[in-house]
Amino acid sequence: MAFLLIILSFFLLLAFGLRKAHRNTYEAVLHKVQVGSPEDGNGAIRILQLSDLHLEKLSISPDDLYEKLRGEPIDFIALTGDFLDREASIPKLGPYLTALKKLQPAYGMYAVFGNHDYVLQGEPFERLKATLEEHGCIVLQNEMKTITVHGQTVNIIGIDDFYTRRS
Repeated sequence: MAFLLIILSFFLLLAFGLRKAHRNTYEAVLHKVQVGSPEDGNGAIRILQLSDLHLEKLSISPDDLYEKLRGEPIDFIALTGDFLDREASIPKLGPYLTALKKLQPAYGMYAVFGNHDYVLQGEPFERLKATLEEHGCIVLQNEMKTITVHGQTVNIIGIDDFYTRRS
């Protein structure tokens, strides 16, 4: 009987953990971090950073993501890798990129790849990269772009994935 209670408890904890993990991918939380002080006169640069989307596990829909962010002023969007874990998920990325583009970031969207993205090789990887670019993302692979924001020079540096020795 005690063994049965232990097994039942284990499965209840497992179910609770899985439900919480699922809800965490749906209930996206917006954190605002200010770098520098408002007194410096340069104005804030508002960056939306999304990382580790892992589309296979993401529960928030593109429309819900857009609704959550649509009132936020955004200078640029940084997509920092690990978009997906398998080739079959590439088509799922497009609607999210469309939703992000509707936010109209003043200086565009920039993307770098993570180690999970490099599971794809050859043509599937090129298709992932093309999907990002077709939706207006500037993909940086060990590259830098210079933009001017509020009269100040900003260098956007995209260093490729260190883990897979591409940096």
